[in-house]
Amino acid sequence: MDSVIRKRGDDLHWMKLLHFDVSKEWVIHIPIGMPVVKKSAEDLSHYMKLLSNRAGLSIKPPRIQAGDTVPDQRAPRIFLLSEGNSQEQTGFFWHIEQNRIEIFGESDRGLCNGVFDFLTALGFRWPEPDQEILPPVNRLKPQEYLPQETYRYHHAEGHTIRRRLLFARNHPSATWKSVILWAVRNQIDTLVFSLYVRRLLKEKRQPETAHPLVQLGHKIARCYHSGKEVFDLAEKYALAIERGGWDLSLLVPRGYFWFNREIFRMDSGKRNNQNNFCPTSPDTLNLIRRKAEKIFRACPNTLVYHLWPDQGYERAWCSCPTCRAFTLEEQGRIAVNAAADALARINPKGRISFYERSSGRGDIVLRPNLFKVSHLPGEVGAETEGWFSTTRFTKPTVTSRLQRLKPRTKTLRPWP
Repeated sequence: MDSVIRKRGDDLHWMKLLHFDVSKEWVIHIPIGMPVVKKSAEDLSHYMKLLSNRAGLSIKPPRIQAGDTVPDQRAPRIFLLSEGNSQEQTGFFWHIEQNRIEIFGESDRGLCNGVFDFLTALGFRWPEPDQEILPPVNRLKPQEYLPQETYRYHHAEGHTIRRRLLFARNHPSATWKSVILWAVRNQIDTLVFSLYVRRLLKEKRQPETAHPLVQLGHKIARCYHSGKEVFDLAEKYALAIERGGWDLSLLVPRGYFWFNREIFRMDSGKRNNQNNFCPTSPDTLNLIRRKAEKIFRACPNTLVYHLWPDQGYERAWCSCPTCRAFTLEEQGRIAVNAAADALARINPKGRISFYERSSGRGDIVLRPNLFKVSHLPGEVGAETEGWFSTTRFTKPTVTSRLQRLKPRTKTLRPWP
């Protein structure tokens, strides 16, 4: 058994580096009646079995035992415990002793994070969906693995510091399951789906030879089964589901441009229905409240929404005479305040995130159910604030020079 002196803060701690021996007959103890804890125990048993197989050991995976039985203190045991708090408390603690490992979570979600943090300390990595890297092998003792640390404590609480994964609008639904499992293994707590995605599914066209009613039946069935699969998988791992993204313009449908142009953004003296809207128009604010109430009533179980300006045009606001009296940050605050008023009436516990640069300032007072996001997914510094996006898995498409020079003849309009 090796020893080392490690520095922690201003103190020196003498810590023993303990080898994790997969050849021992480990038993995983869990409490009764906690399905998320049981699922975490099954995943831990699965990965321990992978290590024993690679070491050439023909042993059974660690047994999972539920109950309050008093175990033999000399036998190797792993204890998984959850305090059962709100899922917003995702903190965890684990430590290793000679024949004893304890993983404790402030909530079921926190325990799941603790299990995969322990596996990460052993050397597991999951860089992409459906990909996993096993720890390096000890050539002298292939059944032993040296964790990077012998204990870890991570405290996290509150909606503003959760680790979130934003699903792009065009992300194929066929890969949602593998992406969600990647998120679980990388200790992401929340899945965020765009409001543009109907029933958590981007519908695909059926062959034109099929009858229209048959096509509709296939769409409804696919919506139900794919959406149900997402919710079931999220429930197994205590993942929260939130809605939104660059969806603020969804509250001001583009089709209204032909009926009331005053609610849309003025640019160079002309109104246009591209990118955001005019936030100071009373008709715009009434429309935002009405559309937001409709969305919030349709998603009663969603507690957090994200309403940001159009992607790439987060600072492209209106320049009409009324809006010129407000800064860009103040125009954004006026819009999200209207949506926050609607959410406060429908769901007093709900919250909305809005985008504003860290250096942005404004005199418009924010509603108490709003919180700020300074770095959007994909930007530098976003992952340090807990924001990830499925665009990291999207391979760039290669287009020819002729295709790049070909003008676009059709513009896509967002739903609805």
